[in-house]
Amino acid sequence: MTFKASFLYALRIVKPNRTSSSNGRKSLFGAAFGIALSLVPLIVVLVVAEGMIEGITERMIGLSSYHVQAVAPPYFYENDSDLDELHELAASLEVLIAGRIFIERQGTALASSGGIRSGALVRAVPPDIFKTNKAFETYVEVVEGEAAFPTEKSAVIGKGIADKLGLNPEDTFRLITARTSAHGKIIPKMLTCTVSGIVSSGYQEIDSLWVFLPFKTGFGFLTDGSSEIKIGIETDFPFSDRLQDAYRSAASFLPAGFRVYRWSDINTAQYENYASTKILLILIMFLIVLIASVNVSSALIMVVMERKKEIAVLKSMGASSSGIAAAFLSVGMLTGASGLVIGLPLGLAAAVKCNEIIRFGENTVNFILKLWYLICEGNKYVPVHLLDPAYYLQTVPVYITFSEIFAIAAGTLLLSAAVSVFPALRAGKERPLDILRKT
Repeated sequence: MTFKASFLYALRIVKPNRTSSSNGRKSLFGAAFGIALSLVPLIVVLVVAEGMIEGITERMIGLSSYHVQAVAPPYFYENDSDLDELHELAASLEVLIAGRIFIERQGTALASSGGIRSGALVRAVPPDIFKTNKAFETYVEVVEGEAAFPTEKSAVIGKGIADKLGLNPEDTFRLITARTSAHGKIIPKMLTCTVSGIVSSGYQEIDSLWVFLPFKTGFGFLTDGSSEIKIGIETDFPFSDRLQDAYRSAASFLPAGFRVYRWSDINTAQYENYASTKILLILIMFLIVLIASVNVSSALIMVVMERKKEIAVLKSMGASSSGIAAAFLSVGMLTGASGLVIGLPLGLAAAVKCNEIIRFGENTVNFILKLWYLICEGNKYVPVHLLDPAYYLQTVPVYITFSEIFAIAAGTLLLSAAVSVFPALRAGKERPLDILRKT
């Protein structure tokens, strides 16, 4: 029995027959539909997890740690001549690495307005960073006002701290830090700022405490004990091996005392956590596909039982055991392929529209809860967020990795083939004489 004959027999098994009803064939269609349904959440989880990880990682390394970061030694800045030296180092480094260099001073302070206080991450940055830094230009959204510094005491703040302090553009607030005097006393230092703009990166864990100050104002306000001076290097190859060359060039060029880090050194824990979470989610979803694939095996066993007479006749006419087994193995793989044909497009469509689906689900849940609270519990309704912006991106970027989609398709076909082996071998071992005697 040739492979072509086996395959034609497999097509005859799965082809719908109007004249006769087959429970086994119905079970095969049900198994294919089960595989299709199991693929939809697997693909959605894969795309959403990939988008979350990529979106958060790109924001972390672009808006917070830079691709390569050099930290100046403590008490590096004492006067304007030190600042001029820092600018010269940055200019030389920009030529050496062929990247974009940004100098900033970053430290902590206490922000206060209307009797409400909050910790703040103060960043003294060049006034044009929101336009010249590719990551800032791409990921930072202006919620209110403008991302600029009209005056020396203007401040651009994050949406999180703006909501906490109740600030709007043109409002004033105070920043408080401390310095140590020559006699060892701690002296508070205060700066009154005017909000020029409120911004958001779409991920509150990064931007909730942001307070951006003009370069000179921030350098003068922040103190040595509560801040660091950083040279941030932005490249066009953050995920390439070339980043290691940029890191080595910066480390060898900068004077002694400077500490140089790659983004992966600073964010190792977060990045590894995201990667392991993604693998765990995909594994759980793939177990669902495995369970759905087992239905193929049970459906094939039913088909084999229904077609014992056909198998006996074929064998009595010269069909080989391997040919019969190949036919039923083909049926199993055709069932898995049918599930793929249905499930992959549905999964990809759901993944592409994941933000709309999440918003629809969120609106539906909030409507039901609001109605419930109004009827039963008064005015205690609190909106529910399916993806809390304090922990997740407000909008999930859609990244479809076709190599992973191909791996899912191949894995599904292999699973379908694997669970079909036992029923196929059982069909091939059927003895035609025993079957014919019983009929």
